[in-house]
Amino acid sequence: MALFSGNSGKAKQVELQNIIFGTNEKKLMVSNEFLDEMTKVYISKRMKSINTATTNISTTKSPKAFFGYFDSIQSTLEELIALEKYYQFKKPIPSEFKKNLEEKKDKYILAMLNRAWKHTNNRANYDPTSGLPRSPEQFGPILDEMIEFRDQYTDAIFGHVDRFYTSVYEHSIDYVEPEPEEELSEEESAALAAEGAEGAEAIEDDGIQDFIPEDFGDDLILHE
Repeated sequence: MALFSGNSGKAKQVELQNIIFGTNEKKLMVSNEFLDEMTKVYISKRMKSINTATTNISTTKSPKAFFGYFDSIQSTLEELIALEKYYQFKKPIPSEFKKNLEEKKDKYILAMLNRAWKHTNNRANYDPTSGLPRSPEQFGPILDEMIEFRDQYTDAIFGHVDRFYTSVYEHSIDYVEPEPEEELSEEESAALAAEGAEGAEAIEDDGIQDFIPEDFGDDLILHE
């Protein structure tokens, strides 16, 4: 690795200095050799963080932890991507690493969800072959944590979570239970019954015939 390729000017050195040290200087305040060394330290520290977080997203059983690690990787990669114009990285360079990570994101998510579900099954001593329902007390917390990050899921992955949910609550996540019909009082029920009886007495065959369109023909039989 080399800090600058070709004849990089002082302007780039100053820009890099301000990134590495978080300053806003107009001129180079350190030697090029020291800037080179501190750039390598800056990169090394962030690569170590990325490697640790990448291992964690492959092993964690917590959706909350997973997305925390994933966001950390992305933000740290952005810091390294900002150095690509100043520093010659080995392959894959940070921008390529970020692209590969985003392409595999759904696979990482699905693997994490399956680990989390399997872990919860094991902790609850649940036998999937028993035919018994899962306990909401045992499985509710992990489902709540999964649903919290639904905006990160594709439709297919959300459907996967929904199947977990249905195995506990016996309905889908977005199921809305209908409002119970309001029960009528005895007085209201009696009044409706009386009204219906009065209406039935008022209806005669001629009254029914009035509702039959003329083009139905003469062979329409209302009563046998």
